[in-house]
Amino acid sequence: MGSTVLAVTKESDPNLRVYAHCAKKKPGVSLIFINLSKDRSFNITLSNAKPGDAGKPNYEFVGKQNREEYHLRALTGDIKDDIVCLNDVPMVQTDSEDIPAMDPKLVDASTPISIAAQSIAYVTIRDFEAPACV
Repeated sequence: MGSTVLAVTKESDPNLRVYAHCAKKKPGVSLIFINLSKDRSFNITLSNAKPGDAGKPNYEFVGKQNREEYHLRALTGDIKDDIVCLNDVPMVQTDSEDIPAMDPKLVDASTPISIAAQSIAYVTIRDFEAPACV
């Protein structure tokens, strides 16, 4: 995430925290979603409100590029678990003491972002045009 912080508004449960920044070193926007709910997941649809559009409906964001997603959750679903999964891959050392690859999941940017219960998602959208990031 870059150093420029973006304003975020949400119409949702208070257990879902959302933070947004301009992406670092590349175009786009990076978001972090933290779901504190023990049993509720969320499907997030993004929109981009332009400055000065107060009171007008936001237009829905439809990206052409795939977005990059990193989903973190406890292996067993118990937040106190010692093993964390990244995109459903347990982050444990291999026999050669390496860690698994930490590649993003590439997802069609026009689909909702799914945030599982008690999880964190880091999402970068390269073609989301935020005026502050240009």
